[in-house]
Amino acid sequence: MKVLKLPYSLVTYTEDRLFSRFFRVRSPFSLLIMGDGSGQLEQNPTQSDLNESDMYFLGGHRNVLSDEQVNAIQNAGYGEYIEDVPDVQDRLPRRKPRKLG
Repeated sequence: MKVLKLPYSLVTYTEDRLFSRFFRVRSPFSLLIMGDGSGQLEQNPTQSDLNESDMYFLGGHRNVLSDEQVNAIQNAGYGEYIEDVPDVQDRLPRRKPRKLG
């Protein structure tokens, strides 16, 4: 199973030197794949950016990829963010159905 893991940056919302280390928020990047096959990472994509792209993957989510999506991401030059993760469902034993009552 292929999963897309996008980068993030730490954003500080305070200018105070003491409290700036306590008020950091992870702000993920999103990946937009355009119609010409190019891609771009956006910190805060707008709705018009999403409408103009052929595919988009929002950061901060677990994006399970199909083969078509993997090819599009690799052709756009962002293949380093694709991870091969073993599917947990394949290794779990089958559960016996419970009888109610």
